Amino acid sequence: MAETGGLWSVYQDLRAGRISRRAFVQRAAALGVATPVALGLLRLTDAAAQEATPASGATNAAPSVGTEGQTRGAGGELKLLQWQAPTTLNMHLAGSFKDQLAACLVTEPLIHFLPDATPIPCLVTEVPTQENGRVAADLTTVTYTLLEGIVWSDGEPLTAADVVFTWQWIVDAANQSSNAALYDAIASVAAVDDLTVEITFKEPQLGWNSYFSSAQSGGILPEHMLAAGSDAAAAFAVKPIGTGPYVVDAFAPNDAVQYSINPNYREPNKPFFTTVNLKVAGMRPPPRGPSSKPATGTSPGTCRSIPRFSMGWPRGAKVTW
Repeated sequence: MAETGGLWSVYQDLRAGRISRRAFVQRAAALGVATPVALGLLRLTDAAAQEATPASGATNAAPSVGTEGQTRGAGGELKLLQWQAPTTLNMHLAGSFKDQLAACLVTEPLIHFLPDATPIPCLVTEVPTQENGRVAADLTTVTYTLLEGIVWSDGEPLTAADVVFTWQWIVDAANQSSNAALYDAIASVAAVDDLTVEITFKEPQLGWNSYFSSAQSGGILPEHMLAAGSDAAAAFAVKPIGTGPYVVDAFAPNDAVQYSINPNYREPNKPFFTTVNLKVAGMRPPPRGPSSKPATGTSPGTCRSIPRFSMGWPRGAKVTW
């Protein structure tokens, strides 16, 4: 977004205290900015931080409500019916939500979003803000610090070099990433040290948190696997290595995916389900005869339909990995 743009000017008025938060949302809407996006921007500014309540400011941990005393694998098998079958498990080759949903059980971003657009850390120690000094005042750089001790499902350590590689892989035209246009706004990604990464944009970005974030387009890729080239990329697309709660046991493109627990997952009481079986939802044949009841889908308790994503998490979902 150019510094001379209308939204940039309104944002500067907000930061300088010349307009209220309400006026910012109204002016942003007049410029065609969706309300959830405007509210998300408010949360990432000093103005929002000054007015935040203790509850809304607690963004440096994933939700834990409902997982107290939870035992890893206690939930047994989870069956998911999806409206369309995935064709790839590489999030950055995804054609639509169907592929992103299947990939996100394995591949994780730096930060996630709650349904109300509140950012929460995933692979990092905290969400960057201008208040904590991790977002530059001119919105041209953002700095993340990875959590220490995270390893990929094959046991290799996650490092800042993986974040750098992810950006390089996405914008490399040879890889034909579906997220290449999004990440083209980034000028460079640099590993300051093994756990610190600095992202520099080509111009100020109010939406700096659109990169390496959410389960739709923010997944971090393993350099030690994908650096080997196109053959490795093909293998990754059907059996990816990730930092998420599950690993892929079997994948039949355009049909089904079977997952089991990632033994190296960092949270000892998660995931709740031992295995996940994701399959495309088939159509039942029409009822026959006057006494037949309409088909109503699967029997209660046998499966759950998986919804479309909103801001990184399934709408209405409880985070229980």
